[in-house]
Amino acid sequence: MSRYPEATFKSTSFTAKGDGTAVLKGDLTLRGITKPVSIDVTEIGEGPDPWGGQRRGFQGSTRFALKDFGIERNLGPASRDVEMILSIEGIRQD
Repeated sequence: MSRYPEATFKSTSFTAKGDGTAVLKGDLTLRGITKPVSIDVTEIGEGPDPWGGQRRGFQGSTRFALKDFGIERNLGPASRDVEMILSIEGIRQD
């Protein structure tokens, strides 16, 4: 954990489907390895924030194989794939 203390996700695109759902694409970095991921998200709310901005919240999940990020330790069949659940807050940029 001290060698790779954090994971990062940087969005590259957001495509609304028009029904309260969207696809969020971006780059996920684990252990210094970056891979593109696609996350199906559902809107959970939107509105003004106290600072005069506009925010929207989404939740979604995606699955990926640990070996894709160089994690080869065998902890059994249930640990080969990981489901990552995300809560995302976006701030409108004009």
